[in-house]
Amino acid sequence: MIVKGGSRAGPGQLAAHLMRTDTNERIDVLESDSPYDLHATFRDWQTLCEGTRGGKRGLYHVNIDPDARYDMTPTQWARAVEVLEKELGLDGQPRVVVMHEKKGRQHIHVVWQRTDLETMTLRSDSYNYNAHERASLRMEQEFGHEHVPGKHAKRDREKQPEFPRAEATHAEWQQAERAALSVDDRRAQNAALKESCDNGAAFKAAIEEAGYVLARGGSTDFVLVTAAGSILSLPRELKMKAADVRAFMADVDHAALPTAAEARAMQRARPDAQASEFTQDAQASESKMDEPAPDANTPKAEEQAPPVAEDLAAAPEDARPQDIPPALDPVVARALDDRQQREAAKLAEWHEAEARQMEHVLSVELQEKQDHQTALHTAARARWQREQKLTGIDGFINALQNRLNPGRGAEQRAARDKAWRQLRAQQARERQDMKVLWEQTQAEQMDELRERHAQQQREQATQFEAERQRYTEDAERAAEMRRRIEEDRQIEERRKAEHRQERRDSGPPGRTK
Repeated sequence: MIVKGGSRAGPGQLAAHLMRTDTNERIDVLESDSPYDLHATFRDWQTLCEGTRGGKRGLYHVNIDPDARYDMTPTQWARAVEVLEKELGLDGQPRVVVMHEKKGRQHIHVVWQRTDLETMTLRSDSYNYNAHERASLRMEQEFGHEHVPGKHAKRDREKQPEFPRAEATHAEWQQAERAALSVDDRRAQNAALKESCDNGAAFKAAIEEAGYVLARGGSTDFVLVTAAGSILSLPRELKMKAADVRAFMADVDHAALPTAAEARAMQRARPDAQASEFTQDAQASESKMDEPAPDANTPKAEEQAPPVAEDLAAAPEDARPQDIPPALDPVVARALDDRQQREAAKLAEWHEAEARQMEHVLSVELQEKQDHQTALHTAARARWQREQKLTGIDGFINALQNRLNPGRGAEQRAARDKAWRQLRAQQARERQDMKVLWEQTQAEQMDELRERHAQQQREQATQFEAERQRYTEDAERAAEMRRRIEEDRQIEERRKAEHRQERRDSGPPGRTK
């Protein structure tokens, strides 16, 4: 049973995500504690958190996804929500439950209001990943599902040499879905490029020729930036350990590589003309490949006989090439292109500002969590030191025994030193775990933001195309109207000419006696 999620803001984006019909075959709102639609509900819940102290994220969104081998009953789904709600400490809070069905599999999304209206405080989300795994274990035990080891639970850490990691992150699956290329296929292509290269410099040239930009993701790490701006971890792409990747890329100057942000800017700065030409060439090649091969006995176009005159439809008498209505007036087309480019640039500028703001907010929240964890660790060390220090009669007796038996005192000091080192090592692991988990959460949230931006850009492109189509249809209707007016004028002129000709043919009126 996979349970993942966390506190968040962005009520509009969340509501749009839950009601997306293009990526889900079926959507059912199973439960809602609000009479309004999801957009209004989430917006109200988020607004409530602004009245709390330090309130930024008024929603808690989680996804419950069982193994594909098990079919969940409605009772089990309801029980899963209850178990998770209890473990998270969100019992009694308003919630919304939405079921998604895709490719025959079902999973549910649950969104809670974090603001407690009685105290006007936010329900705590500390150690929520541990709560997810406690709830997951309880669900598996109650429903009879096979247990999936959790990487945040202490009971599972000792049973496995390293944390379980998915073959691809949620962000990577979303990137693959947008790119219409599966994660496995993309990684196979990159691995093939690596196998064909003898050293890191050759691989860098090959990977950049394939459309990526090699960048530095950290002090010693390498990442790939796709043409769409997605960031991929090079060790994950090549399915290699980070140390092995660094050894293979030893001849590449890591410091000279651009940062991930700079690589994104480089990808955006690439001329669109080249991309469009590449797309047109690819489409032309595909169309040529799809065409049947010409028969050897079939004459070429210039050798084929011209069509028989009877097969050709007679052209209208007054038809002229200039009578064909233009698709769009060049002046109107240029003005439309200029305005659409300005609007697209304005939207892109807004997206960049929103991304920078999101990165700033996430970095501030990470610092707050790290400060909170540091305070907890400091308090734990101080408590441990107080517990180790004996005072009063107990301290006097212990000191006397150590003086009489020096070996006993040395053993106690060694035991204390060992316990102290273990405590510091445990706290170091917890700090590293929190950093890794927060980086994953940050990557998912940034990818959700980029997905929302991409959706807005697609919607804007659709609006631009509809607007251009409307202008084109208006131009065609205007041209058709001009053509009819011209036809009516010509008919009227011919009628007048015929009338004058009839008068001339009849001659002057005769005289009578």
